[in-house]
Amino acid sequence: MDDVQNVSAHLYGKAEPTTAKTTMSVREMQHLLGLGKTDSYWLLHKNFFEVILINDKMRIVISSFEKWYANQVKYHKVNGPPPGEELCKRSYSVLEVAEILKVDSDTVYTLIRQGKLKAETVDFWMRIPKEEFERWYRSQSRHRTAADRERDREIEAQTISIPEMAKLLGIPREKVYWILDCKKYRDCFVIERVADRRRITKTSFEIWLNSQSTYRLQEPVMEAHEEPPLELKCPKSEKYYSFQEIQDFYGISRTALVTWIREEGIPTIDVGRAKRVRKDVFDDVLKSKRKVEGDT
Repeated sequence: MDDVQNVSAHLYGKAEPTTAKTTMSVREMQHLLGLGKTDSYWLLHKNFFEVILINDKMRIVISSFEKWYANQVKYHKVNGPPPGEELCKRSYSVLEVAEILKVDSDTVYTLIRQGKLKAETVDFWMRIPKEEFERWYRSQSRHRTAADRERDREIEAQTISIPEMAKLLGIPREKVYWILDCKKYRDCFVIERVADRRRITKTSFEIWLNSQSTYRLQEPVMEAHEEPPLELKCPKSEKYYSFQEIQDFYGISRTALVTWIREEGIPTIDVGRAKRVRKDVFDDVLKSKRKVEGDT
């Protein structure tokens, strides 16, 4: 080792202190990363870190090796800290961005393909620089972080949206925009923004509402309730049905009933201008037809 330090002193002007090792051999790097000889020399030839010759033997500058190790995620030390410390400080993985936005990874890949979110490839893995992520995030309002969603909920609880204001006053949305922007009223409102949309604080809305007489709150419109369906009633007569009773009670159309009377010979009587159908005969015909339908 003394020979190595002496040669290093000849090359760089001074010897390495025995307590501060600045280079390592290829074999040491190989054992450090748990690599075979071929993979070790492949890394050397890719010029990922600085290599010097000492006594015609390649030595790896440890500081350059550690810098490379902290900016990649493919190679791991057998015994040592995980790789990519510096890389993780300055960039996000696709999964990390998906977790921040609470979306799936396919959504993040779509943003990258569309050119909205810029990414770089490190050891075949996509990484999104944090500066690029912040730039993109500020430029849009659709996706929100958990912190911003919590802040948005707090603001929404204390404000109303433009459509809500229009509904409260019973006016078109365009009229609300006019009220907010006109010189007469605009100083009355305190505006908050949620996902780049304007919202009016409830306090300022109430103060404005009481300060003028042109616009008033509208009474809520009661929702119309559907009439309950008519209940089926049993026939009034024990011997005869009216046509309407058969239609209501059995769900048989008037056309079908007339056909049955003609084809099955069901007895009828005239009561004024209306006909009545013999109950027992009709029930027998109905049972036989329902039985045929069931067998079919």
